[in-house]
Amino acid sequence: MSIVLDELDKKVLHEICSGINSYDDLAKILNVTRGTVYRRIEKLEKNNVIKKKIMAIPNYKALELSAICIGMAVAYDDTEKVIEALCQLPHIKLLWKSYGVHNIVAVMVCDKGKEGEAITILRQLLSKFRTSEYHISIGFEWDKVDISPY
Repeated sequence: MSIVLDELDKKVLHEICSGINSYDDLAKILNVTRGTVYRRIEKLEKNNVIKKKIMAIPNYKALELSAICIGMAVAYDDTEKVIEALCQLPHIKLLWKSYGVHNIVAVMVCDKGKEGEAITILRQLLSKFRTSEYHISIGFEWDKVDISPY
């Protein structure tokens, strides 16, 4: 079943994905009432368009954290098992099934200076599955984070 979003739904979605705002702030930005914002967000949640109402993007550099991006080429039959195993790692923060060179893409976060330990844990986990290759990059600063689809 396809969800139909009107222009206001898309604007609400864009704003709540772009940062934290109160319902009052969103109402002012969108030029609607607070009640309208509340009902639209409830509708988006009810239809599983959004999963959370509030999200913040931490400053990893200030917190002395590193983001490790991993692209993995996993045997098709192992994909779901690898996803389940990766979901159990507390350091994994983002996880996508994808098409292309990598069929799984992940981002994990660790303390700066602990990247080697985190990568070792990941390599040990991946050694239990049929993984033909994986590529790892360590990020040190987010230049853009925009998860809004619109």
